[in-house]
Amino acid sequence: MPLVIGVKFRRHGPLNYYDPGGESFAPGALVVAQTARGPEIGEVVMAEVDLAPELCPSPLQPVLRRATAEDRAARAELDARVPEVMRIARERVAERGLAVKMARADLSFDGTRILFDFTSEGKLDFRDLAKELAAALRCRVELRQVGARDEARLQDGYGPCGRRLCCSSWLKEFVPVTIKMAKEQGLPLNPTRLNGMCGKLKCCLQYENEQYVDLRLRVPPPGSVVEIDGQAGRVTEVNVVREQVLVTMTETGTVLAVPAETLAGERRRDSEGSSRRRPVRG
Repeated sequence: MPLVIGVKFRRHGPLNYYDPGGESFAPGALVVAQTARGPEIGEVVMAEVDLAPELCPSPLQPVLRRATAEDRAARAELDARVPEVMRIARERVAERGLAVKMARADLSFDGTRILFDFTSEGKLDFRDLAKELAAALRCRVELRQVGARDEARLQDGYGPCGRRLCCSSWLKEFVPVTIKMAKEQGLPLNPTRLNGMCGKLKCCLQYENEQYVDLRLRVPPPGSVVEIDGQAGRVTEVNVVREQVLVTMTETGTVLAVPAETLAGERRRDSEGSSRRRPVRG
C-alpha cells in the first residue's frame, strides 16, 4: 500500500492525498503541492499513513516542497489583496444592477487566477461580468455560485447557542433539513428560532431527530389510554429528552412520569390488536 499524507488547501476544502516523497511531515506543516489550479500552499492535516490503492488518486503526485518563508510571505501578500479585489467585484456587480452577493475571493498561489464565490436567488449569465472582472484585475477570473449554507460556512460566525457555526467548524457536508423534524421534536414553528445564520433551517435539527422518531414510534402517542398497575390513565406528553411519558390517571387526576420503556409495549400491543380487528358489516 502506498504511503500518503493528507493535505487541505482550504479550511473547509476536501482532503487531498499526496506522496510525501520520503520526507516526514507532521500535522500542521505547510507544503507546496500541485493542484488543478496550479501550485498551492496547503496544510498537512494527516500524517503519513498506508492507504489502500483504490482510495488513492491516479496518479499519486508528490508534494513539491516544504513551504519556505518566501512561500508564506507570498501567500500573505496575496491574502492582503483580497479586500481590494472584493471591493472591485462588488462595484462591478452594483454597476450592472445584478442581484448577486459576493461571498469570497480566492487568489491562486501564482497570482494568475481568482475564484469568486457568490450567492444569487436565480441563475443568470455571468460571462460578461467575468470578462469585465478579468480585464479590471488583469488575471483569469472564475465565478462559482454557492448556496446560503455555503455562504455561512465561508463567512464563519457564532450561532445562538454561543458556539461557532457547525458548518464552519466541523460539519463536512450538508444534509436535508425539513420542518417535519421540528414538529417531531415539539419545537415552536417560529422562523426566528428555527432558522440559522444562513436563513435556512438549522442543521442541528437533524442531529437528534432519529431518537425522537424512534421513541415516538415505541410509546403510545398523547391522548392514548394506558393501564398502570391496573388503573387507567391518559398519555398527556412524551418527554424524549428524559425518555419519560407523562400519564394523567383517570380516577385520581394524578400526573405520573413513567419511564418510556415501561409503556413501550403498549404501542406494540395496540398495533397488534388493531391489525386483528375485523370490520363490522352492516
